Amino acid sequence: MSLPIFGKGRPRKPRRTVETTPRIGVGDLQGAATAPLSSFAREATISILVNGKPEAIDVMCDLRNYGGDGQRYFLCPTCSRKVFHLYLRDERLACRRCAGLTYRSQHTKRRGLHRVRDLRRKLGASEELLAPLPPRPRQHMAAAKYDRLVAQLVVAEAVIAAQLRDTVVRVRRRLKHDRYRDQDSNRARTAG
Repeated sequence: MSLPIFGKGRPRKPRRTVETTPRIGVGDLQGAATAPLSSFAREATISILVNGKPEAIDVMCDLRNYGGDGQRYFLCPTCSRKVFHLYLRDERLACRRCAGLTYRSQHTKRRGLHRVRDLRRKLGASEELLAPLPPRPRQHMAAAKYDRLVAQLVVAEAVIAAQLRDTVVRVRRRLKHDRYRDQDSNRARTAG
């Protein structure tokens, strides 16, 4: 009996994603970015060290309609878009699009698994499927949120269980088909 081979072909190189790439955010520069950007100055250039090399980054401030310090952005050195984060890719800083990065969730076949992991993380439980959940909190608001998240988790895990059941049925059907095909090929060899 021959078993089907899963994962045929050349192994893929892991994709670079936003979650695995070092980045710098505007919020990381709170102390450094507030000094050069007063209420009158709308743009400033700050200097940071990237792998031991100084690099100049433009920071822009958009004023708010109802006052406040305004919203700060980086200007991407490549495309001059206003962004909150710059990513380190090939020894240079760039925005997500210029660095060619995507999000991890865009490359999954089973998005429900990410949903379950996120819900389990919010509950403070292990991200593994069917792992025990922490006890329900006693405070009213926290208990209500816990109940809501557990209800969403039950629905999401039920969807995954149904997908798993369908997969098991398909694999069993394929194995049964392969077993009969192997028996037929053995009969043909012995008869001929």
